[in-house]
Amino acid sequence: MSTSKFSPTDIMLQRIIVTIPIATLIVLGLLSLLVYIAWFWPLELIAHFRVQYLILAVILTIVLIVLRQIGQLKNKALIIAALLIVGLNAVDVIPWYLPHSQQVVGTPGKPIRVLSFNLNIQNNQDNKVVNLIQSNRPDLTLLAEVDAAKFKTLKNRLKDTLPYSFKSPGGGLVVFSRFPFADIRADRLNSQGNHNIIANVIVNQQLIKFIGIHPLVPINSNNFHRRNSQLAAVTNYIQQQNQPLILVGDFNITPWSPYYRQLINKTKLYNTRLGFGILPSWPRPATHVRLPSWLIPLVNIPIDHCLVSQQFRVRQIYTGANANSDHASLIIDLVLQTN
Repeated sequence: MSTSKFSPTDIMLQRIIVTIPIATLIVLGLLSLLVYIAWFWPLELIAHFRVQYLILAVILTIVLIVLRQIGQLKNKALIIAALLIVGLNAVDVIPWYLPHSQQVVGTPGKPIRVLSFNLNIQNNQDNKVVNLIQSNRPDLTLLAEVDAAKFKTLKNRLKDTLPYSFKSPGGGLVVFSRFPFADIRADRLNSQGNHNIIANVIVNQQLIKFIGIHPLVPINSNNFHRRNSQLAAVTNYIQQQNQPLILVGDFNITPWSPYYRQLINKTKLYNTRLGFGILPSWPRPATHVRLPSWLIPLVNIPIDHCLVSQQFRVRQIYTGANANSDHASLIIDLVLQTN
């Protein structure tokens, strides 16, 4: 009479050990593929986590290889499928870390430093905000979610280094500049979404178009459509411009959304992050953030951007302090090519 080598409990445990990675593989594969057709809300929300999908796919591949090595997995096709998912996500992540033609090192002359920062309307730590701006010494600063009282405070504190300023009448956008404005206005571009700030800035006797935006957070279908309408209106406006141009702000969108890809394809602008990495900018820990501290680094995504026209090169870009905001600041050093 023979006895089974494994008890029912052992067999059940072995099945669970194999089933969980397989189920994860199927879910991860679907998420990675659906990114390409994420034109609808709430499906588009899954497009923003490419880096997380890549990391999970690498971990899953390692787990499957180990299971095969110890004899718990017989099907090699699952490992191949996991590697394909790694590749599917890697092609959208790795290029951000590769050298880019718009990067420059050691170019003579002082670059134009741009700082973009969403303060968060609940952030009342003005000293931290002022210190953040002053310590980075920007030439052009775009701030989002600034009310009238905070604008008055910041304007007074920054007048010596950034003497030119403007606040949109709606949407809480503010620009501070070391350079004078030839003209500046807030414009909703045919009432599509929030206000945009559109300025012609005089930099070394040359006009630069500076556009600051802060589309709505796509937390529901209405906001999703208004955000996309604003991005489309800004895209149409940029297509009519023929001067050096900077588009900056909290876009509330990542580079893997089809709406971001559409903006890039139509405007021919490029993201200043290229060659410098993903640089996730949201969320960050703050007194008003309700997320658990351990979860914040796991869900970080890049939604604050600086896009520029081909006349610019990028010396450096980095995420700075968050000054009690749920966003990190984004600091970019740009070099304007001479004609």
